Amino acid sequence: MMPDPSTVLRDLMRGEPVQLGTLPHDHGIYALHDHTGTIRYIGITKSIESGFFDRIHNRHVTGSEGRSHKFSHAYNTGRMWRVKRDVSPDACLAKRLRTEFIRRRCRATFVTLPQSLWAELPRLEIAVQALAPRSMLDWGGKRGFAPLSEPTELVDALLDDLRFTPDQRAAVERQAALHGARLAAD
Repeated sequence: MMPDPSTVLRDLMRGEPVQLGTLPHDHGIYALHDHTGTIRYIGITKSIESGFFDRIHNRHVTGSEGRSHKFSHAYNTGRMWRVKRDVSPDACLAKRLRTEFIRRRCRATFVTLPQSLWAELPRLEIAVQALAPRSMLDWGGKRGFAPLSEPTELVDALLDDLRFTPDQRAAVERQAALHGARLAAD
């Protein structure tokens, strides 16, 4: 029997958000929290091979900048910006910075479900999303969503913490300039 969607939503909202590197390999439904602690997306583990850790810590964080990899897309901004599949040194450094930022600053809550209920996950996701405030679904939908503005002070602190050299800082500044030029052209 499918769990009560209102109880699941309550648990996602009230649960203690965990660091992404500590997520279990279990399956169920989850909420992604941005760097401010705000829930921006509610989703499910979609395949038997991909539990919470793989789906969130790996795919949502390090995946492509497309809208299906929520964290990677949301923080593809400023000095963390790169064009999808750009493997130039500057772009790779920007993606490394983005990955570190997300893993250190973003969190997730989750509700684990037993294997006997995995077939119910798509229906549960729809039911929970229908009850959730619209703000908790900012990163969902078929049309995509606009990346966030760069949290400048937090990125500055991370550059210091990661001990980026002047050359590395110049590289991510070039990425920010490319991002700004792209925004101006759109």
